[in-house]
Amino acid sequence: MSSFLVFALFGSVLFLLIWGMMRRGRIFEFPFLTGVIAFSFILPQIPGLAADTFLPEGAFARTAIFMMMCLFMCWWGWRANAKPLQSFRLDFDEGRLLIVAALLSFAGAYFYFKLSRLPGELTIAVQMTGVPVIYIFFSRLLSYGLAIAVLCLARRFSWWAVIILAFDLVFYLDRIVITGKRAEAVELVMVFALAWWFYKGWAVPRALIIVSIFLGTLSMNSMGDYRAITKANDAPVWDDVMQIDFVGNLEKILRDGGDEMRNAVLRINNTAATLQFDYGKFHWNRLVFNFIPAQLLGTDVKQSLMLPVPAMARDYNPIVGTTETGMTDAFESFWYFGALKFFLLSYFVRRIWVTANQGEFAAQFVYVLSIIPSMHAVSHQTDWVLMVWVHMLMFAAPVLAFAIVPAGGRSRDGSGSAMVAAGG
Repeated sequence: MSSFLVFALFGSVLFLLIWGMMRRGRIFEFPFLTGVIAFSFILPQIPGLAADTFLPEGAFARTAIFMMMCLFMCWWGWRANAKPLQSFRLDFDEGRLLIVAALLSFAGAYFYFKLSRLPGELTIAVQMTGVPVIYIFFSRLLSYGLAIAVLCLARRFSWWAVIILAFDLVFYLDRIVITGKRAEAVELVMVFALAWWFYKGWAVPRALIIVSIFLGTLSMNSMGDYRAITKANDAPVWDDVMQIDFVGNLEKILRDGGDEMRNAVLRINNTAATLQFDYGKFHWNRLVFNFIPAQLLGTDVKQSLMLPVPAMARDYNPIVGTTETGMTDAFESFWYFGALKFFLLSYFVRRIWVTANQGEFAAQFVYVLSIIPSMHAVSHQTDWVLMVWVHMLMFAAPVLAFAIVPAGGRSRDGSGSAMVAAGG
């Protein structure tokens, strides 16, 4: 039974990858990217867990079946007849957008710099609390500035966009190289790739995508070693990095299974045994955790806003730094019906994608910064993209309002772009 489920899971993921390769532009769409993260991060952990006799009876099978349900929902929710979102139909002044990009970049850079000055033991491969969390929270503004600059540059060359982009990349690349952040690295690539897709119609060659998937899978399971090196030295020591056994680490994961999927198997099994669900309260608690500052309001006030949820099993003791996958919180919310979380996520992201492809800058901005957190719904938690959207509403939306051209104030260019040139 376990062997059959392993092959079925591999087949489900390969279906998403092949689906994405069949049409130009699909490589930027949520179902394909879900397949990418599942192939590189989830699948290598599966064979070892399928053969693990120490897992509770039936626990692996239950998790594998639920994961296939979630993957199917990611594909099914990507509706072909999805309608664009009219709320994104806004015109923006390019000159003002670049001013906004510069302001956001400078603000975010300050917090990126402050974060980079902290010792590695406070920021690398640890559960951060206190001041580092504050720095990370506001450093996200740099990503907003970078995304705006890249979209403006893809539409039309501008030295101001180039200068802002060069400034942003100094801090962005520092964080990627020093802390080994996979999400930031992939997001940076996707921001450029999507911007050139939206404005130039350029798509990454399929052969390059296939090579990138395999190289990403090979390196994905060695990031712990990379981070250990940078944590010990506050910077990468390239001689030590070159000694990392990438193939050996992947073979170990395939043989023994991975901690993330083991966490998922154990937690899903506990929920199935107790039949105690949080009915979505998980998402409210995550909003409180991320946006209610205990430093200002106090821990007691923050805790009082949390809703009660079922307790974890007493013998559950995950390794610090490991995730539990989005399948876990989906199952803990609504049992097998929790797979509908992935349907809803796919449906809403699809509508943003359709709107972005109609030339709406607001939708393009949201999509380029939402697609990686959406992928993390599979590998980490389903709340990631929700947190990103709330953060955007709090910080990006107010400053972008400065760049909006009043309705009827200007006509769109011949391409239908929602971005108009500065001053005309």
